[in-house]
Amino acid sequence: MAREFDLVIKALAERYPAHFVQLVRGVPVEKVERVEKEAVAVERESDILFKVTENGYEYLMLLEVQARVDREMPRRLLEYTAMQHREFKKPVYPVLLNLTGRFQEERYSFDCLDLTVVTFNFRTINLAELPGAQLLHHAPVGVIPLVPLMQHEISPEEILARCVKRIAEAPVEWQADLYLGLPVFSSLKFTREVILKVIEVSKMETSPLFDGIREKWINQGVQQGIQQGIQQGIQQGIQQGIQQGLQDAIIDVLEENIGRCPKGLVEELRAIRGIETLKVLHRRAVKAKTLDEFMQALNEVVRKSN
Repeated sequence: MAREFDLVIKALAERYPAHFVQLVRGVPVEKVERVEKEAVAVERESDILFKVTENGYEYLMLLEVQARVDREMPRRLLEYTAMQHREFKKPVYPVLLNLTGRFQEERYSFDCLDLTVVTFNFRTINLAELPGAQLLHHAPVGVIPLVPLMQHEISPEEILARCVKRIAEAPVEWQADLYLGLPVFSSLKFTREVILKVIEVSKMETSPLFDGIREKWINQGVQQGIQQGIQQGIQQGIQQGIQQGLQDAIIDVLEENIGRCPKGLVEELRAIRGIETLKVLHRRAVKAKTLDEFMQALNEVVRKSN
């Protein structure tokens, strides 16, 4: 996996091991412990190992998380499973968790001459096939950052907003890494522009893991802020241009029809910002024969607009 996904998934698995086991097994279990990496004979960066007690039965769960489908993974998963079984001398439940894509295989075997040397079964979970709406409401909070990668019938913004709501309901001390995990994993499916509309970078910064990916998200946030600022500036400039154009037109019409437009009236017209109000005043200025007639119309229009 890419470093940011690897960093965050391991942190979440370490903080919420029972939640990940429940995602795989579909039921709560009595006890789950994360096995320390130092205890493993051959250290690897991609696997997550739990010691689980389920209905009194103790076993190891090997969770291999892939950001993209890897067709070579069954052979590697066989190797990792054998390594853990040899080291701990316990039964191993191997799981391949695909964050994106679909991988349907759950068995690997090979023969040599007249021997079936290996028949290896493993569990495959494709997040893209899971019912997101159901898990959004019922999944343990530790796996909520993975929910946007599941099946949904609502917009990305609504998915993210509902996930943020679930996280906000969790104990405060749980929230920092969950807020970080949500945009990190969502970026596999949604654009960062969409994500940053819903999730503020300030929420992500509260996680100590954020330092490892700060530049990627801060730069994106800055770029989005600049882009929004430019768009707002353009819109504001267009509106100001229309306002000034209407104000100038009213003044010109009054000078043409009446012969003058006093300084005090010019200042009063410049203070009016409503485009619809200025349009009405322009029509009244075209029809006005005297300054008093226009001032009466001005007072009436301003009173109605307020």
